[in-house]
Amino acid sequence: MAEDISGFLEIVTSEADFVEQFIRLLEQEKTFLSKGRTEALTDVVEKKERLAAKLNELTQQRGRYLLDHGFDPDRKGMESWSARHPEQKETMAAWNRTLSLSAQAKELNRLNGQLIQLHMQYTGQALDILLRKESRLDLYGPDGRSTTSEIRKIDDAI
Repeated sequence: MAEDISGFLEIVTSEADFVEQFIRLLEQEKTFLSKGRTEALTDVVEKKERLAAKLNELTQQRGRYLLDHGFDPDRKGMESWSARHPEQKETMAAWNRTLSLSAQAKELNRLNGQLIQLHMQYTGQALDILLRKESRLDLYGPDGRSTTSEIRKIDDAI
C-alpha cells in the first residue's frame, strides 16, 4: 500500500511539474506575441503539444489510480481521497500546486488568445489596405506609364 501511494505521489508531483513547464512555454509564447515575433512560435507550439500530451497521460494515470481505489477520477475524487488519507500531506501539496498552476496557465492561455486575436485583426486590416482596389491610387506602373484607363494626377486624389 505504501508503495502504491508513493507511486501516486509521483504521478501528482509530475503533473504539477509539467503544468509549471507548460506555464513557462505560455509565458514565452506571450513574449513572442507581444514583440510580434510570430515566426518563433512554431517551436513553442510544438513543445506545448508534447507537454499537453504528457499532461493528458498523467491526468489519466491519476484518474485510473483514483478509480482503482474507489474514487471519482476528478477533482472531487482527489478531495475524497485526501479526506481518507489526511496523512498524505505531500501528495495534497502537489495536488494543490497543480490546481494553482492550472489556474495560472488558464489565465495565460486566455491572454495569449487575445494577443493572437489582435495579431489576426491587424493582419486582416493590413491585407484590406493592401488589397483595396476602389481607393487605390494607381499612378504609374513599372514602365513609368499610367496604369489606369483614365489619366489621374496626384492632385486628383487630394
